[in-house]
Amino acid sequence: MTGRLDPKPSQGDIWGRLAARTRPTAGIATIENPRAIVQLVTATLIGSSLITALLGWFMLERGEPLAGYWTLALSVVYLATYAWYYSTGRVLGPAIAAAIASIADLIIVHVALGGYAYSGGHFAWGIALVFALVLLLGRREGIAAAAVLVVAAVVFAFLEKDLAASRLPPDPTLRAFLFAGVFVGDLVILTAVLVYFLRRVGAERARAESLLLNVLPAEVAAELKDHGRVEPRRFDAISVVFADIVGFTERYAGADPQEMVGQLNEIFTVFDTLAAKYGCEKIRTIGDAYMAAAGVPVAREDHAEVAAALALEMLESAEGGPFTFRIGINSGPVVAGVIGTTKFQYDVWGDTVNTASRMESHGVPGRIQISESTYRLIRHGYDCVPRGTIQVKGKGELPTWFLVGAKGS
Repeated sequence: MTGRLDPKPSQGDIWGRLAARTRPTAGIATIENPRAIVQLVTATLIGSSLITALLGWFMLERGEPLAGYWTLALSVVYLATYAWYYSTGRVLGPAIAAAIASIADLIIVHVALGGYAYSGGHFAWGIALVFALVLLLGRREGIAAAAVLVVAAVVFAFLEKDLAASRLPPDPTLRAFLFAGVFVGDLVILTAVLVYFLRRVGAERARAESLLLNVLPAEVAAELKDHGRVEPRRFDAISVVFADIVGFTERYAGADPQEMVGQLNEIFTVFDTLAAKYGCEKIRTIGDAYMAAAGVPVAREDHAEVAAALALEMLESAEGGPFTFRIGINSGPVVAGVIGTTKFQYDVWGDTVNTASRMESHGVPGRIQISESTYRLIRHGYDCVPRGTIQVKGKGELPTWFLVGAKGS
């Protein structure tokens, strides 16, 4: 990958400046926080340099010049690769160079100290190396390094007798120190990687949960997760609200699409907020039409009242704006459920929905038209004026009312 990271934090500090120059790889591209990427690279290379410098010095102190000088040289290589990364923002080249030098050091120190029996498990540093490569570069590079180390480990197993016989046992303190260092180092790195991946899994799970709840009602999402499907359910009484923009198609014919979508998004975002405020469920938007329902997915006795309150505030929120709405409400039974196996959508079906749509389409701009069933449920709490009967295709003449407002308001 040749692109640069787009750091969200300020570039006024060292981490921000490094993040701005860092070129992502398959591994670090999975880390969303640019600061975390830079800190990971820095901690890996600088930390490895300090550890190898300490190990090299201790090997020299205990009379192992070949292993000591090679390990000190590896410490210098780590610093050089970090300088390479710092000056260019590249991760791939420095990481591969550091990996090659690390494998060479593991082999040389292993041979110089007399194999598995005398090296204190120094070869096990390869475990930490593989995990570091997976994080910094990706699975492919990590698997390649693991394959090289596995082959080397098997070869050294056959050479163990000859390596052990080629020299006297090294200082016992050195062997113990190397064993402790490898154990602690691998344990720290493996624990850090495990914690990182567990946190990443938790974050991805929370994100998936948030996305699912953004598509489906919480109760429906829970049923889908628990059972893998959502059983259709009949509701004996709900209220459906339809809102549609008057003259939208004619007004925006040939208009700037971004402006049109932006204005739609602005008003429908307000409607979403109002639907949540009144405990109603947004069902869908189709072009310039907005549909919501009260009484699903959890039944409630006051579904008509909250639908009326929602419609009134929707109409009020649109006043003075670029749009004029027709709104229609109807109450009655429906069947609700989730359709499809991909791109889930919670929906309601039935004649109640069709009539609610007719209340809107046969309504009057700037007014809320309600059916007789809705009127009977809200007439004691809301002021309504009769419109009379309207001719509706497929239904004949239907009596309707205009919703004016709450009584006493």
